[in-house]
Amino acid sequence: MVLVLCLLLAASLSVLATMGSGSGAGRGSSAEPSVSGQPPPAVGQFLANYLRPDGRIWRPDQGGDTVSEGQAYGLLLAEVAGRDDLFGRIWQWTQDHLQLPDGLFAWHADAAGHILDPGPASDADLLIAWALLRYQGPGAAPLHQDGTRVASAVLADEVTTGPGGTPVLTAGPWATGRPATLDPSYWSLPALTGLARLTGNDQWLWIADGAVALTAQLTSNGALLPPDWAGMTADGALYPEAQYGLDAQRTVVWFAASCLPRAKTLAARWWRLLRLPGRSGALALTLSAAIVSPVANALPFVAAAAAAAAADAASASRRLLIQAASQQRRQPGYYGGAWAAFGPTLLGSRLLNGC
Repeated sequence: MVLVLCLLLAASLSVLATMGSGSGAGRGSSAEPSVSGQPPPAVGQFLANYLRPDGRIWRPDQGGDTVSEGQAYGLLLAEVAGRDDLFGRIWQWTQDHLQLPDGLFAWHADAAGHILDPGPASDADLLIAWALLRYQGPGAAPLHQDGTRVASAVLADEVTTGPGGTPVLTAGPWATGRPATLDPSYWSLPALTGLARLTGNDQWLWIADGAVALTAQLTSNGALLPPDWAGMTADGALYPEAQYGLDAQRTVVWFAASCLPRAKTLAARWWRLLRLPGRSGALALTLSAAIVSPVANALPFVAAAAAAAAADAASASRRLLIQAASQQRRQPGYYGGAWAAFGPTLLGSRLLNGC
């Protein structure tokens, strides 16, 4: 179950007019972060290229299927774009096709919306809860109720106990045993702290603080890169996988965009590894930053840009975001497109991070 998880507003909405064309090609040439509170152009590009008319986010580069993570990305980016109509459509499809009786979501469905694997993935569940509770458009009250239900299910079914009684978000209900299965890239710190504010439940803050502490342990306090996956034994011992890849790269972005100072410090320390030659665009590295696969995707550039931003290397961060946009145009894909949109949104505005 390895899950693989801005132009002005008027221009973004113009791009949306072509939605449903099925083209995976990115358009536009700039990935500059928005400083005006407007969404970056890549937000509109993602929705135009990967949102189907029925509200399904599809992966045309992966057989046309759908994952719950994609629906979560769609909700957040539709909200950032100010498209209440698209938000409602995406949520309706997600609710109709993926939501399970316990309130969580099957992670994988085919092009017709038939569930292929009912196991939930906590990254999607967390982000969906956050998106629903953030929403302030028409009909917000029932969506907030839906979000509260999802958030409660995450706490009930996807959280285990770590060292010192710390609550730890695992990879899903299937991952809460011992050893527990962890994916640090599921620890979206903006979502966790956002849910604490939106629900008034401090348990989300404890999960966020624990996530930062565990990531510090997994990375020797930033001397190593975060792993894609890790195991946690009953006594709290951590066993990281040896690769920094397309999962772990999300960790860097979430931490750099966090309001938590220790998380930003970790992200800044990762820049010392990601700034090395060939590292910023590599698809996979070892935790000590040796190149495993040099093949590029937009996300590695976004992750390196996030680390650079955390380290106050603003010009390097801007350059890397432009490289991410260029890479997405050359080799368009659902996953790279999502993070080419999230990177400038999280790093260059307060549209999502809320700090």
